[in-house]
Amino acid sequence: MVYLGLMDGFVKNKYSPERSPKESGMPVSFDPAQAPSEPGCYLMFDTQGKVLYVGKAKSIRARLRSYLNETDSRYSVKFLMRRVAKMEFLVTRNEKEALLLENSLIKQFKPRYNVQLRDDKTYISLRIDTRQEFPRITVVRRFKKDGARYFGPYHSALGVRQTLRQLQRLVPLRTCSDPVLKNRTRPCLYHQMKLCMAPCVGHINAEAYRELVEQAILVLEGRSEELEKVLLEGIARHADRMEYEEAGVLRDRLYDLRGMLEKQQTVTTARADDRDVFGVYGEGRFVEIQALSYRGGKMLGGRNFSFERCEAPLPEVLSSLLLQYYAQAYIPQEIIIPVALEEAGTLNEILTERRGGKVEVVYPQRGEKRALLDLAVRNAHRSFEEKRMREKARTDVLEQMQKALGLPRVPHRIECFDISTAQGDKTVASMVTFQDGAADTARYRRFSMRTVQGQDDFASMREVLMRRYTRAIEENDLPDLTLIDGGRGQLGVASALFSDLGIEDLPHAGIAKAHPEKQGDQALERLFLPGRANPLVLPQHGPVMVLLTRIRDEAHRFAVTYHRKQRTRAALRTVLTDIPGIGPARAKILLNHFGSVSKLRDVGVEEIAALPGFTRAQAQAVLEFLRGERA
Repeated sequence: MVYLGLMDGFVKNKYSPERSPKESGMPVSFDPAQAPSEPGCYLMFDTQGKVLYVGKAKSIRARLRSYLNETDSRYSVKFLMRRVAKMEFLVTRNEKEALLLENSLIKQFKPRYNVQLRDDKTYISLRIDTRQEFPRITVVRRFKKDGARYFGPYHSALGVRQTLRQLQRLVPLRTCSDPVLKNRTRPCLYHQMKLCMAPCVGHINAEAYRELVEQAILVLEGRSEELEKVLLEGIARHADRMEYEEAGVLRDRLYDLRGMLEKQQTVTTARADDRDVFGVYGEGRFVEIQALSYRGGKMLGGRNFSFERCEAPLPEVLSSLLLQYYAQAYIPQEIIIPVALEEAGTLNEILTERRGGKVEVVYPQRGEKRALLDLAVRNAHRSFEEKRMREKARTDVLEQMQKALGLPRVPHRIECFDISTAQGDKTVASMVTFQDGAADTARYRRFSMRTVQGQDDFASMREVLMRRYTRAIEENDLPDLTLIDGGRGQLGVASALFSDLGIEDLPHAGIAKAHPEKQGDQALERLFLPGRANPLVLPQHGPVMVLLTRIRDEAHRFAVTYHRKQRTRAALRTVLTDIPGIGPARAKILLNHFGSVSKLRDVGVEEIAALPGFTRAQAQAVLEFLRGERA
């Protein structure tokens, strides 16, 4: 039986337990003899048919037997087996396919108890295409096998910006895009600031520019000492020729380089290889993993990953994380890990193929590599402790909020709503969600008004709350506190609606500033609560009010951003978008090429059909529409 839903060519077998695992603590009964003995993956399902866990094994039968005979004494195994109602197996030809298939299944099903990394678009790197005549450095989020050089990943946008600013002073490469480079007729401001050599107008030839590119690569590879030698040689060469102005430029760049090296506080290693080091620290089912990146023998930075309710053993967690992490990120020559992996050889093979060069995954016992591993473990422990302290502080604030607002329970999840409009035009609303005091952006929502016409904040708020909480009731997904950006009027709308929906016991409050003219120079933030005549004024700089105002401000920002987007979209609307088959992208191409709609009416069909993304039929439709409109 072929399992087409996952990947063609893999055999699928189903096994159900003799009894449903509804009783806590009772393991599910399976017959291991029916399981295949080949390598492959196994999927564990709960009573609702959801995938709880995806695993891999050299022999599925042996792995299942260890689970059921309790020869595997790990608590995580017993914990999972109490919840399993069904298992399915996918047989592969070898361990390598099993490892790749496991990674694919985790991405597809997102099991609760597997390690899952967030979207890898957060990994920022620098790219330079040395095949171009005048290359430039760009910021990218994905590695591609396109022949260009990639540097990173950098784990913060701030680090990338600082690197680029420093590099621009050291090596004045162009920053403009390729179309601007081709069409510019005079140097830009960067050239006047001595941050670009203006290749756009021929102020530097390709050979000299290539030397700058090589110098930039030296910096990005961590070989700044070699660049210092190059600059010293250049200064001496220009001085011998009495080219003192050119020598002065190189001298200034040398001073900038030395200043940058003095400010850097990087850990260096004896070898100048590229390597990543993974340290792990865990307590109970909470695991913290710290990845330290070394490029050219110098530490670039680190990235940490936190996992809760982690039931899988550490080797499985680590191998799954490595495959996901290096799906798009730069793969170094060496990866140091804190535990031996059974499938280390298979992982080496997969990563070597992805990198296009040799990759080693090593578990060191002593020496310099062990010292780097210990450093990563210490960083993981520190990150774990910092997060525990932050979580403790957040819990304390939420408990204070419960007491101050008289809530029936601690407000772990808070939803806040705001309306944004400009004289009734393009009215929109936002909902932001904070979970345990931190923004949960996956739960953010935006609303465009469907029934309200003109400017009516009360009616708009009622429509948004109706749409949100009608669905929340159906999905049993109510928050612990609903916060409204507004005063008594908006709060009254929410109270009346909640009563109509039968959820009048849902805690809710309004937050609004007092009028400055009534409070003097200081406009106090006030909280409006149901059944309370006077607003509640908490200490303005206290932790409770700081958190509530931060939530309200985030809702306001999210609403205003969406409102501006809607207004911009309306302002950019053109008569061309009324033509069937012509959307904003094609309309933009037409306007950029011909300049205006009036000029477009006078061109021929062939001219439009020659544009990218246009067919002759579409070109004919555009001209017929525009000329018919003019008639």
